[in-house]
Amino acid sequence: MKQKNPKLTFRSNSIYSKESRLVLSPITIKDASNEYVKWLNSKEINQYLESRFIHHTKKNLTKFITNILKDKSTYFFVILRKDNGKHIGNIKLGPINSIHKIGEIGIMIGDKDSWGQEYATEAISLLSNFAFQKLKLHKITAGAYENNMGSIKAFLKAGFIKEAIRKSHFMYKKNYVDLVLLAKLQPKI
Repeated sequence: MKQKNPKLTFRSNSIYSKESRLVLSPITIKDASNEYVKWLNSKEINQYLESRFIHHTKKNLTKFITNILKDKSTYFFVILRKDNGKHIGNIKLGPINSIHKIGEIGIMIGDKDSWGQEYATEAISLLSNFAFQKLKLHKITAGAYENNMGSIKAFLKAGFIKEAIRKSHFMYKKNYVDLVLLAKLQPKI
């Protein structure tokens, strides 16, 4: 007997498209899972995240989510696969500068089985469309360590351009590396 995939129920304010394999759902306290904590403490998964410098627990993850939910200038989503509802990572937009209509995207694909499948590109594209169409932002930006080629490629495939390089900006494994700044402007209609 063939087993059915679990039905994914969309939370209110979720972002998705018919073509997408993903759903971006607003984060909740329930998302502070043991698996999420493991991602944050994994030296391989978090090697390019500034959060790698602290040890994470379910308690401090819950506190982080509580604080992010209070922040009206930031949108924070879990990335879910449509086919099975699996939480594979997170993506955020913010803080948003409402005067200049600019926001910054940050992303983490924590599920290593999902690496290399272009889920990051897809999530970035979904969030970019939300930023431009719903929030009417003028520009969205991102930054990546120069040696984080997976992240840089994902942003470039999602229509971002390399805007600038900050030389010798971050310490990575006892050496300084450049910060690659990426950006995407509101498409002209």
